[in-house]
Amino acid sequence: MDLQKTKEARRDTTAKQEEGSERPLEAYGEGNHSKNSPKNDSSLDSHHDSQSNKDVEKLDTKCQPVRFPYVNEPPRTSSSPVQANAGASSLSPETMKIPIELDLGDIEYRLLMEARENPTVTKETLRELDLPCIINNINLRMDANFDRDLHFKPALDGEKGQLKRKEVDDYWDAMATEISIYEYNACHGLDCSGDTQDDADTRRTFVPRLPAMFKALQDVLKTLVPERDHPSVTQNIDVSLLMQQIRKGVLDMVGLANWLAALLKTHCAPMRDEWADRMVKEISLGSLSQNPREIVNGLKTLFCILEAMKLDVANHQIRAFRVLLVEDSVPFLQEYFRTKITRDDFQVESARSWYLALRDQELRNTDKTVDSFWPASVLFQGISEFLLQFDNPEAFPETFIYDSERLWKLRTSLQNLINLEISWYIFETYIHVQKRYISISPELYSTFRSRIWSLMEENKDGCRESPRCPKNIRYIALEIARFVCVTCNSDDVVSDEVIMPIERNLEAQLSSSSDLFQYFQNSMRDKLLKDTLEFARRYLNMSPLAICESQRNFPQSPSQLECDAERIAAKLAHIGVLHWRVWGPILYLSDTASGEVDTRQGSLIEDPSSSTE
Repeated sequence: MDLQKTKEARRDTTAKQEEGSERPLEAYGEGNHSKNSPKNDSSLDSHHDSQSNKDVEKLDTKCQPVRFPYVNEPPRTSSSPVQANAGASSLSPETMKIPIELDLGDIEYRLLMEARENPTVTKETLRELDLPCIINNINLRMDANFDRDLHFKPALDGEKGQLKRKEVDDYWDAMATEISIYEYNACHGLDCSGDTQDDADTRRTFVPRLPAMFKALQDVLKTLVPERDHPSVTQNIDVSLLMQQIRKGVLDMVGLANWLAALLKTHCAPMRDEWADRMVKEISLGSLSQNPREIVNGLKTLFCILEAMKLDVANHQIRAFRVLLVEDSVPFLQEYFRTKITRDDFQVESARSWYLALRDQELRNTDKTVDSFWPASVLFQGISEFLLQFDNPEAFPETFIYDSERLWKLRTSLQNLINLEISWYIFETYIHVQKRYISISPELYSTFRSRIWSLMEENKDGCRESPRCPKNIRYIALEIARFVCVTCNSDDVVSDEVIMPIERNLEAQLSSSSDLFQYFQNSMRDKLLKDTLEFARRYLNMSPLAICESQRNFPQSPSQLECDAERIAAKLAHIGVLHWRVWGPILYLSDTASGEVDTRQGSLIEDPSSSTE
């Protein structure tokens, strides 16, 4: 697929883009998975090609059925079941009665009523992993420029991840109860339908989930297997037929599980085979022991496999198309933002005013000759001030909307570097006050920086919701005191007489814009701006991919702090150059009324990646 689209094709794609693709994705990023979640470092190609002619075992509905189980007398958790759905005026023909004889507890009854009706893994929920959505996802496009190992992963971290896990657990718990109801009805020849006019029965009905689960299974499978296997999927995952067999208690669930395992092993990466075998084992054990929970465990594993396969495909596509995604970034983003601005969906006037104010101020304060690089340097000076100021900025200019998280992280690192320099100054001052003029070895300095830095990283200093001053000053003071004792050959026990003055000094210097802070802030400003402009001059003559690859040249040894000022400058230059190439021609250097580039104050250095546009 050629991602180097014409402007017309790119404009058409942008106009048709779904709004959902603009939201920050939670499904990809750095980090490893837990042992039970899918890994994203495998390709499907080799396993798919080597087994493409394997015969797939078909479901034989005539073999001995293994019935869905139910527990004869499940434990009662409450004497008064929850009356959800009370007062319903009419019943859907798809509703299902809850047999009174099962005597469900409150929790089981509530989950039947309130748990989600569809599994969390469906064709719709996996749509963002389709290639067209990957290509048109703005967040992913931007992130691809800064993370060469970019990949999708399940969104299971944080508060949202916990809510998702609970939602999944509730769904499968409700499914286990539903399976018990189907088996009870089949064994007693009861009608599963909720079509009744009895008010009491109306309050004891629910919408079954199995039909929707089988439909989701069929849809997802068709997105994962070649078209030649679609007839087999349709035949074996025939929702109407499967539901008839369930109602009659004759579905061969073990046979269906074996067929699914054979199909999945044919098309998934070899590392997923173990999951497929586990799925079959869980369903077989559940059928043999008449335990719906085991069957549900197998179904849950099945949908985890489907999600993992889709992630594998998506991550393979990201690796395959990453070069094109990166090289096409500038023209794609320009067309995207032009369309948003034209439709009045994206307000950029305040960002333009911010830049023009910086430019005018620099023109008044500089005696230097303005060259072609000068307009871009104004941008770097402005964004550097956001990163270095003592108080947290309210926000970055709107034009940095897809870079804001990267900029907040750089601000955190810079503020921590300033705090680190202040900590070292306090350490040296304390020793000199004690009249201990001791030669400080490079090894001691390196160890000090590493230890204090790790303590500063424990709090989210510099982030939007947090104060600039670290919350764990007490621990930083204790660590500095330990270095004092080691350096002065004092006792191993650190006394309060050493800790307290250090802690008071830290609080005074880190909690306000003190003279000491301003001294190190100015020092950091000079170094950051000097290094950033040097990197930016170099990057402006490089392609986006070359800039991205150049970021790998920094040393990765533990002794080299990743947040070193030079590395921060390189990252800031990378963000700024890409930003300038996108926004310089369409906003900062242009007359918004005519759309023409203003060349009075310098011209935009040509983007090598767009020379063929």
